Amino acid sequence: MYSESQKSSLGANLMYYRKLAGFTQQQMSEMLNIHRTTYTKYETGDSEPSVGNLKRIAELLKVDIATLFEANEDLAPFADSEEELPLDAEQRNVLRKYNALSREDREEVNKLLNELNMKI
Repeated sequence: MYSESQKSSLGANLMYYRKLAGFTQQQMSEMLNIHRTTYTKYETGDSEPSVGNLKRIAELLKVDIATLFEANEDLAPFADSEEELPLDAEQRNVLRKYNALSREDREEVNKLLNELNMKI
């Protein structure tokens, strides 16, 4: 049983690292072989994953279990959107590289993408 602060941190971290990895809640639930609402309850703090599921989640999200419980106010927020786009490995890799860029470099990438899209 986790403390309230651990549940809160766990839920926020599960959502953050899941979205960072490019997975939907449905995809996570399928990989864990659990119902989607069960996984959703992990993220909302209404339910606690078993030790086995916690280990599997950490493996899928490529983080340490301890990281999932860390209180971290600096997590970059994701838009609260019901619609989530599934990303393949190449797309997740591009997104990670983009996120690591400075704001100025992101602006340059966006300009280039806009120019390329004009050709389509």
